[in-house]
Amino acid sequence: ALIDALPKLVLPESYKKTKTKLAYSVDNSVNQYFRDVFNQVGGSCAQASGIAYNMTYAMNFVRGTAANVTDNQLPSHFTYNFLNDGSGSNGSTYFQGWDIAKHCGVPDVETYGGLLWPTTNTTYQNLLWEDGFPIYETGMNNRVSEVLQIPVGTPEGLETLKQYFNDHCDGSSAGGIVNFSAGVSYTFTTSTLPAGTENAGHTVVLNWDPIVNHAMTFAGYNDSIRYDFNNDGRYTNDIDINGDSVVDMKDWEKGAVLMVNSWSELWGTDGKAWAPYRTLALSLADGGINNNTVYTVKVKNSFVPQLKLKATVKYTDRKELKIYAGVSTDTTASVPQYTLSFPIFNYQGGTNIKMVGDTDDTIEIGLDISSLLSYVDSSQRVKYFICAEQKDAGGGGTGRIVSMAVVDENGVTYSSSQSNVTIVTDATSYMSVIAGTNFDQPTITNSVLSDAQSGVPYSEQLSASNGVSPYVWDILFDYTEVTNSETFPTEAVDQLTMTNDDDGIAIVDLDFDFPFYGKLYDHVTVCTDGSILFGDEFVYVRNEGDIIATRAITVYSQDLQAYPADGDGIFYYKDTDHLTVRWKTSLCGIQSADLEFAIKIYSNSNIKFFYGTGLTTGLVWSAGVSNGSSADCKSSQYANTSDPSGLKTAFTTTDFPYGMQLSSDGVFSGSLNGTENSWNIKFRVTDSNNISDIKIIPFSVVSSLGTPVVTEIVATSSTATITWDAIAGAALYRIYRCDHPYGTFTQIGTSPTTSYTDNDTLTGSKYFYYITADNSK
Repeated sequence: ALIDALPKLVLPESYKKTKTKLAYSVDNSVNQYFRDVFNQVGGSCAQASGIAYNMTYAMNFVRGTAANVTDNQLPSHFTYNFLNDGSGSNGSTYFQGWDIAKHCGVPDVETYGGLLWPTTNTTYQNLLWEDGFPIYETGMNNRVSEVLQIPVGTPEGLETLKQYFNDHCDGSSAGGIVNFSAGVSYTFTTSTLPAGTENAGHTVVLNWDPIVNHAMTFAGYNDSIRYDFNNDGRYTNDIDINGDSVVDMKDWEKGAVLMVNSWSELWGTDGKAWAPYRTLALSLADGGINNNTVYTVKVKNSFVPQLKLKATVKYTDRKELKIYAGVSTDTTASVPQYTLSFPIFNYQGGTNIKMVGDTDDTIEIGLDISSLLSYVDSSQRVKYFICAEQKDAGGGGTGRIVSMAVVDENGVTYSSSQSNVTIVTDATSYMSVIAGTNFDQPTITNSVLSDAQSGVPYSEQLSASNGVSPYVWDILFDYTEVTNSETFPTEAVDQLTMTNDDDGIAIVDLDFDFPFYGKLYDHVTVCTDGSILFGDEFVYVRNEGDIIATRAITVYSQDLQAYPADGDGIFYYKDTDHLTVRWKTSLCGIQSADLEFAIKIYSNSNIKFFYGTGLTTGLVWSAGVSNGSSADCKSSQYANTSDPSGLKTAFTTTDFPYGMQLSSDGVFSGSLNGTENSWNIKFRVTDSNNISDIKIIPFSVVSSLGTPVVTEIVATSSTATITWDAIAGAALYRIYRCDHPYGTFTQIGTSPTTSYTDNDTLTGSKYFYYITADNSK
């Protein structure tokens, strides 16, 4: 689901036109931006590859610095220790680490205090959370701005990856690196490159294992790497070697990408190995990489938070605690009007573990709360809050908010007059301060959108002013938690066949299109761990942080397992209006646990949660709906309730013109068919300082007036005049142009007559035009 939501990096048209010939080999592991190979500890591979290798590389590249000093390196365990539930045996994903890096930042190794972690005590190395506002403040400057995916299972995708290794696909002076995941157990096999071939004797991966359990890095490629997979004494890319009667990339014996591992320089060849191009295209079952896709990040060159929260919190069981921030424009308010959650300090870190992770239950933290400025005006005096939400999971944690302050970009500190506010069990406790700070907020300048015509492609550029560019655009889909008046569903009696009773999935084809965060789905993936997912694979969703990082509908997040001998299973019912999924299950490894809950999703986008009776109490769990980011996640009010027996709740959202989409650079486009209709769409623009402006803009679709027929185009060396037949009832025509018939058309003008002259200088390329008739604007 998260993969589906990521923008794809494709080879720009300019590269296809010029057909620039790449060097046969690129190795970015030897340039100054790449840190030395190191040895990960515990299950930290995703953070080792995603943060310590990839983000370190990207940060040094944009800043022009070298990665061979600790000031310019990022540690793996700052993010990992928020994600591992207090154990080095647990894994994570690079997406979760990048989410932390995007919303909170990552301190450099020098500030953090260690290459992997800031301690030599093996008891605490996978537990420690950093204590000290300056450490978090430094990390706020190192931020991910965007995560990209590159599908690499085809020659075209491979060509994009090679170009990315060469110059980031944008003409840069050097290329980038990427991350991937694959299986390194059981059938995972390596060998050495044969004598007489390039890099003979170097380690080569022959195939990966189908069980994906390791995250790694690709840092380059070499077209001349060779391995004879079918043992015919030749190295070929043009014969069928796998017996599927098709000659494609899966049959290639020439070419490989350079893998860098995090198992020290003693593994492979100096910590590296060659992965043949064919492994990028193979399925998991045949020895390929996960999803035939690699991932990478863009980072901010520099970032200065406009407003920071500084707080000291004392608590004895951090798993029971969620720390977040809020603001109210009413300075007399006792609770915030708007809140901001984070992918850290969010019911994380392991049960019965103190805040720092060793013997210290008191921690000083820092959080970038610049996004809260989106709801206030510059210099306006408002009340800022630190919020400590406690969910009693039976651990008996106790503590207090010791102090809090907000700090502006100039270092001016506004300290709260309160101190030592007790953190109340099963409630949210607050401390606040009133402050007015100066800042530059972006502003959406559009007030209206032109109407779309039914069946006619539509495109309109949104614009913004003020703030700090570049801007990033998106659409807000607000989910509201409402009362659920239905009874627990008994209709779900047909049992799903899961791939596994533990960590298994089943794909359910829907009899309707389900709307969820701007997309329509004709099938969903039911997961054993209490979620409906939107990809076709298992994803770990076991706590609130996982929900935030995953596109999911989660009724009960935990490590769950069905025991069929006890009548456990996952059951369903579907019709043209809704799907019901009911879990009867237990905890993984604890068969005596008794859990039953259900989700109903409807064709009108409504979502309902139900909890059975007599459920096992005192468990830590979460629930909610999420689009895969902290900004687009609605947690349930009942999450982590010690005894959820008999509870029920629901979620609703506003309607949306499905078929329309908004690009990150503000192009609202798509095509709609059907009757006339109108929507109020909530657009958001966010500037480089993470400050947003949100505006609701009406959008309508009207009946098509007909299709203008172009009768003539007369071109000169610098102009083109287009003439078309008149359409009855049309008062205005819109003219669009593109340099590719399948590209994005941009409106270049309007005409009240049936002729238009394009005066932009033409350069000999082909140009494509289309005309629409519009009598409303």
